Amino acid sequence: MTADQALHPPPAEEPPADLRQPATGLPITGPYATGPLAAAARARIAAVRHGLGDAPVSPGLTAAVVVGELDLPAFLAGAARFALGLPPALADGWYRTFTRTVFLSGRPATLAARHPHRHATPTAGLAWYGPARRGALRPLSRLLRAFEGPAPVRVPDGALALPVPGPPSGHTADAVLATGGTSTAAYLVHAHHLVAEAALRGLIRPGDTVRLTHRHTLHPGDFRDALDPSRAGSVQTRIAPCPTDPHRLRLYGVLTTDRPEGKH
Repeated sequence: MTADQALHPPPAEEPPADLRQPATGLPITGPYATGPLAAAARARIAAVRHGLGDAPVSPGLTAAVVVGELDLPAFLAGAARFALGLPPALADGWYRTFTRTVFLSGRPATLAARHPHRHATPTAGLAWYGPARRGALRPLSRLLRAFEGPAPVRVPDGALALPVPGPPSGHTADAVLATGGTSTAAYLVHAHHLVAEAALRGLIRPGDTVRLTHRHTLHPGDFRDALDPSRAGSVQTRIAPCPTDPHRLRLYGVLTTDRPEGKH
C-alpha cells in the first residue's frame, strides 16, 4: 500500500447494528463477540460515537506524522502534545474518526516551507500535520512514502517517564504497550492511538507524567479490571485484530490514570 492509499482509503460502508465497524476493523461479531476484549472494544466504539462534546465538529479528519529520526520517547510525548494543542472542533472531529493517522518517511525540516507542521519535536526529527480533510494532506502523502522501520520494534529497556509540557500537575498516567511480533510501523500506530486518544479525553493533561512500560504480550486476564466497561471513563485501551488471525482481537495497549475520570 502506498502512503497516498493509506491516507485516502475508499469510503467506509455504513456500519451495521452489530457494531462491526469498518472504521475500527474490530472483529467483535460472531464467535469473537464475547469476552473482555470485545466488551472493551464496544465501550470504545460507543465513546467515539458520542464524541467529546455537543458543538459542531469537522468531519472526516486525518492526521499525518512525518518520521525523519525516530526517538520513541519524543514520539510518545509529541503525540500527547499534538493532541492537547488541537482546537476543540478539530479535537472532537479527529476523535470521532478514531484518531486516524498516517505515518510517512521524510525530513520535516526540508518540508517546512511548503508543508508547515502543527507540531514538531525539538530536534525536528518528527512532525505532526493536520488533522485535516483528506484532500488537504494529499500533496504531502504523494510526496513521501509510508514509514516502515525495522521489525520487530526495538524499544528502550526499563520504564520510561515521559513529562507532558506544562506546570507540574502531580498526576501520573500509567501505560503499557505490547511489542511481541510487532513491527515498528505497527507499534507507532498502536502507541499513537493510545496516547492521542487518552490526551483528547483528558486522561493525559498538561503537566502530567506518563509512565510507560513494555511487555511482549498483554494478557487480557492481567487487565480484567481495566477492561471492564464500567471503568471506561478512566481507562484508554488499544485493541486491534491479531495480525496472524484477523478474526481474533489482541490487546496492544492499556493506559490508566490516577484521575477519577476523563471526558468519556
